[in-house]
Amino acid sequence: MSGSGAAVHSLAFRVMRLCRPSFQVDLPLRVDPVDFIVGEDFFDGGQSAADLSVVLSQERGGDEGFWRRFELEDPCDAVGLSGLLVLPQTFGSIYLGETFCSYISVGNHTNFDVRDVAIKAEIQTDRQRVVLVDNSKAPIDSISGGGRYDFIIEHDIKELGPHTLVCMAAYTDPEGERKYLPQYFKFVASNPLSVRTKVRTVKVS
Repeated sequence: MSGSGAAVHSLAFRVMRLCRPSFQVDLPLRVDPVDFIVGEDFFDGGQSAADLSVVLSQERGGDEGFWRRFELEDPCDAVGLSGLLVLPQTFGSIYLGETFCSYISVGNHTNFDVRDVAIKAEIQTDRQRVVLVDNSKAPIDSISGGGRYDFIIEHDIKELGPHTLVCMAAYTDPEGERKYLPQYFKFVASNPLSVRTKVRTVKVS
């Protein structure tokens, strides 16, 4: 999610929506090298599996790791699933009734410490404003240069239409100046169901 904030600040918010990961799919097509080296009638002449290994070793040559980069070592490799899970790279869609869950990181992108960091996060809609996090009564003592402070928020989506996640931070910079940083992250909650009605008039004969 991208946020807006024109002023130059020591801190910056980053937001990543937490949802189910997807499987990583390998794009290269894996093949069985036997199909390119020997024919279908290779074993008809009495050759054994050991003979096949000798032929393969002669054909490979060079860097075996590079040669085998597309080799189909297991039938499951043909599916293209590597067994790894990938976190979503985009926000995706969110629907009414879902729980909006996000990982928020506020990072100090300078080489200097900032002090007395008060953080507030809230969800705003056309009808309401819900405060999710507010540590203004007990602010963070400091965030060191290059450091960050992370937290997770959750909110049940009960309204359709535009939503705005507002992340705010008030802090004291190295010069002793008190600064205020707001960032806005917008998304739209959609309706998961679509009901259509059709009226048909039946003529009485």
